[in-house]
This record gives sequence, C-alpha cells and structure tokens, in this order.
Amino acid sequence: MKAKFTILLILTSIFSFGQTNSENEVTNLSKSLFNWEVQNNIDSIDNLLHSQLVVVNSKGEAQSKLQYLATFKSGTMTHNSIEIEESKTTILNNTAIVSGKGFFNITAGGNNVIRHLSYLETFVKTKDGWKLLALKASVIPN
Repeated sequence: MKAKFTILLILTSIFSFGQTNSENEVTNLSKSLFNWEVQNNIDSIDNLLHSQLVVVNSKGEAQSKLQYLATFKSGTMTHNSIEIEESKTTILNNTAIVSGKGFFNITAGGNNVIRHLSYLETFVKTKDGWKLLALKASVIPN
C-alpha cells in the first residue's frame, strides 16, 4: 500500500509540477505582471521590464518601455481585471517564452471593454534576474 501511495505521489508531482524552477519563476513573474497592471503598480512593472522592451499591443501598435509605462501612468488605459485561461512557459538557455490567452477587462477612452487576447512574452535572464524583453498581444476572434 505504501508503494502504491509513493508511486501515485510521484506521478502526481510529475504531472502537476512538471515545470522546472526557472519555468515556475518566469510563470510567476508573468502572473505578477498582470496583477501589477491591474493594481497600477508602476514601480514593480518598471522593474520587470527590460530597457529595450518592445510591445506590440492588440491594435498592432509598437511601443517602447517608456511608451508602455506611459499608458499606465496617464490613466488613459486601465486594466480592471485579467483572467488567464491558459499559460505555458518554455525556456531555452537564457530566454523564456510565455504563451497564453485570457480575458482582459480594460477601460480605455472612458469605455469599459473585455478583450479575449492571446499573448506572447519573451523574457531574458540578466544579471538582475529575468526581464521582459518583448510582449505581443492579439485579439482572439469570437
């Protein structure tokens, strides 16, 4: 009986916790970024972003780190809530890719909308830890 329990525990941990420590770290950073965006925690967002960040938003507009942060500082767009449906992290050497999709409840230009988006985040490992280098968001058609 003890052997069956041990095997069950091992199999459960393999399937439930199949990510490496680095994958877990990056997955948690991605989740934290979404939480900080909802909380409008600009200092934490700023600290996670690489100085050479490139963002391509769901409208196809490219933004630098300064431009991306300005959208939060100005209040022209706010994230009310973010509900992630799925997320997958893959790491190769010092690069991590997070792909996922979710529902983003935002207020932009005074209008509240819920967008179903897919996203692709690229993190690089620096001497200061993982930094977000690129972010691409796309609208998922209904």
